[in-house]
Amino acid sequence: MQGFLNAVNGVVWGAPMLIFFIFTGLHFSFKSRFYQIKNSPKSFKIFLNSIFGKTEGKGISQFSTFCSVLGACIGTGNIVGVATAIYSGGAGTVFWMVVSAFLSMMTAYAENYLGASYSKRYNFVKNASGALLYIENGLNMKGLAKIYAFLCLMSVFGMGNMTQSNSLADAMNVTFNVSPVITSILIAILSFFIIKGGIKRISTLQTVLVPMATLFYLVISAAVLIKFRSNIIPCVRLIFTEAFSLKALGGFGMYKAMRYGIARGVFSNEAGLGSSTFLHAQSHNLNGNIQGISAMAEVFIDTIFMCTITALVILVSTPYEDTSLYGAGLSSLAYNSIGSIGKIGVGILTAIFSFLSLISCSFYGESAFNYLFKGKYTKAYIIIYVILIFVGGSNSPEAVWSIADIFNGLMAIPNLFAINCLSKEVEYK
Repeated sequence: MQGFLNAVNGVVWGAPMLIFFIFTGLHFSFKSRFYQIKNSPKSFKIFLNSIFGKTEGKGISQFSTFCSVLGACIGTGNIVGVATAIYSGGAGTVFWMVVSAFLSMMTAYAENYLGASYSKRYNFVKNASGALLYIENGLNMKGLAKIYAFLCLMSVFGMGNMTQSNSLADAMNVTFNVSPVITSILIAILSFFIIKGGIKRISTLQTVLVPMATLFYLVISAAVLIKFRSNIIPCVRLIFTEAFSLKALGGFGMYKAMRYGIARGVFSNEAGLGSSTFLHAQSHNLNGNIQGISAMAEVFIDTIFMCTITALVILVSTPYEDTSLYGAGLSSLAYNSIGSIGKIGVGILTAIFSFLSLISCSFYGESAFNYLFKGKYTKAYIIIYVILIFVGGSNSPEAVWSIADIFNGLMAIPNLFAINCLSKEVEYK
C-alpha cells in the first residue's frame, strides 16, 4: 500500500507539476515585467502602510492577515524540510529554492489579487471566498470549484492537521520526554477553544505568537552563524558552485540541486495552492493590489529569508554530505552545535510552528467545508478536525503523510489553471 502511495505521490509531484508551478511564476513575472523587482520600493511602502495603517470596517487587520498566513505556511518545513532538501540535492538546492520562491512571489500576488477582488465583488455570496469565488464565477465552473474545495479539505485534514500535530507531539517527546498521547490530548483541547472562536480568535493568536517565534528563531540561528562565521563565505560559494555543477560534491550536481531546490521552493510556501486566499479574503481591506503585495512579502519572508537562513545554519555547522544524517537529524545537529539552548530551542520552535500551522489551516478547511455544505454542520467540522489532531499526534501513520502530499498537489491544479486563465484581470499598480 505504501509503495503504491509513494508511486502516486511521485507522479503528482513529478516534473510536470513542478514545471506547471514554474511556468505560472514565469508567466506572471514576465507579464508584470518582473513586478517583484521593478516595483519593490513602492510595494514595500504600500505593504508597510497597510500593515501599520488603521483598521476600518469589517474583517481582521492587515497585520493579523499577514501573521495568520505566515503561521500557516511556516510549519516544520522551514526547519526539517530545508534539511531534507540539502540532504537530497546538496548545497546547490538553496540557490534553486530561492529562484523558485522568487517566481512564486508573482503567483502568490496573482491568486490573492484575484481572491480579494472577487471576494469584494461577490461579497453577497455566502459560504464562499477567495479561490472558490474566482474558480466558480471567473471561470464559470462551479463543478471545478467543488472539486477544489474537496481537495483542499482533504489536504487540510492531512497536511495541515495530522502531519503537523504529529511533528508537534514528536518534538515534545524528543525535547521534553512528554508522551505523544498527553501532548495530543492537550493540543486537541486547546485547539478546540481557539478554532471555536473563529477567525478573530485565530488571528489574535497568530498576531502574538508568529512575531515572537520568528524572533526567537532568528536569535538561535544567528548564534550558530556567529559561531561558525568563518564558514559562511565558503558555504555561499559552494551554493553557487553546486547549483551549476554537472557533478558536485557527494555526487549531487545540477540536476538534483534543481529538482530538490525547486520542489522545496514550492513546498515551503502556499503560492499556487490558493489556500492563502481564504485568509486574505478576511482582511478589512479587500484591495487586490494590497493583498497581492502582502502575499509576495509572505513568500519572501517564509522561503527566501527564513529557509535560506536555515540552510546556511546547516551548511556552516554540519557535515551535510554525511548520508547517515537525514532531515530532522541534520537540523538538530546544526542547532545542537550551540549547546542545550539550541537543542531545546529548535524543539520548542518545531512545536510552536506546527501548532500555529494547524490552527491557521483549520480555517482553510472550514472555508472549503462551508462551501461544500452551504454553511451547515460547521460544528461537526470542528469536532472532526479536533479528533484528527489527537489521531495524528498520538500515531505516526506514514500513509497519512503520503495521502496528504497527494491531495496537496492535486488542489494546486485547478487553482493554477484558474489564475492562468484569468491572468488578464490581474493588475499591477
